[in-house]
Amino acid sequence: MVRLLAGFAPATVAGVALGMAVGSSRRLRAACEPVLEFLRAIPPPVLVPIFILIAGIGTTMKVLVIVSGCLWPILLNTVEGVRARDEVLEDTCRAYGIRGAARLRHLVRRSASPQIVTGMRQALAIGIILMVISEMFAASSGLGFTIIQFQRGFAIPEMWSGILLLGLLGVILSLGFGAFEHRVLAWYYGLRRARRGAS
Repeated sequence: MVRLLAGFAPATVAGVALGMAVGSSRRLRAACEPVLEFLRAIPPPVLVPIFILIAGIGTTMKVLVIVSGCLWPILLNTVEGVRARDEVLEDTCRAYGIRGAARLRHLVRRSASPQIVTGMRQALAIGIILMVISEMFAASSGLGFTIIQFQRGFAIPEMWSGILLLGLLGVILSLGFGAFEHRVLAWYYGLRRARRGAS
């Protein structure tokens, strides 16, 4: 879990920052999109041997694997969220002279936040998978390592207990993220309810 959070947190920060920069600039988006699509198409598990060569077989390698998988859904969803911002609000900010950091905080980030959270939810699911996969390669601890050890020792009930524990962790993380999502996007869900009520 520590490895998962250590990979998910920097992937979120980097994905949101890069996504907002790329989504806000047409020229930058045109230049970066082919590269981003190419890198996104590379499955993170095939990068494990490369990360082992770069960082060894310790925790750093496992965190890098998680970052490499979690980054892309957050980054690409952020880009799409920034691109889909309301043109009326854009014109309003321009008319009132709201620029720079204030515009980025109040218009761009707020407009993109539903998409950002969607990307984070997707990244969390990917991160759980990569957490287990990274622990199956040259590891001496972790849930993935334990499941493999049970499988190699033909301890089938114990192996299934590890798989069930992994599923339980996924459910708990999903429920926790759902609570976080409703708290962060309370304004968004309130706006949607108000619009449904008005219609």
